[in-house]
Amino acid sequence: MENEEIEVNNTQHGLKWGAIFGLILIIITLLIYIIDITIIVSQYISVLWLAIFIGFGIFAGRDLRSKLGGYLSFKSAFLHALVIFAIGGFIGTVFDFVLYNYIDPEIIPILVDIQMETTMKAMETFGGGSNEMMDNMADGIQKGYTLQAQALGFLWKIVLYALGALIVGAINKKKNKEEEF
Repeated sequence: MENEEIEVNNTQHGLKWGAIFGLILIIITLLIYIIDITIIVSQYISVLWLAIFIGFGIFAGRDLRSKLGGYLSFKSAFLHALVIFAIGGFIGTVFDFVLYNYIDPEIIPILVDIQMETTMKAMETFGGGSNEMMDNMADGIQKGYTLQAQALGFLWKIVLYALGALIVGAINKKKNKEEEF
């Protein structure tokens, strides 16, 4: 009965922190939008997002661990982080879709152009590509902002969230040495 109660608390804690994380992702996206939306497709912003995800997962996991008496199994730490990342990522993805398709749909061509410039620079170092190939690539990037593409992208992100949750779970786990014997 006691273990069941801990799992419910673990789930509730993960849902709460996932919602908080989703709101933080929205705030960060809005700040980027206000400052310069074009940096959202920058390669460097990916590193920032990764650091935010891992850092937030560690912070929330440490909070859970302290509420559970200072100990947390790897399984609980992993699942907790995965719930946080999935809930927060879902909220962030929904907001991104609304931003790109309803709030300011004019930014999609701007983001597509920036992504194409980055891709062309990379392709030039490897010998370049044909105009037809570049047009097809631009169409593919443009379609990446549709509901179907955003949903599919979120499903692929779940895999990345699981990898991040493995890292966070390994960092946040702490065994109770007294219970091992």
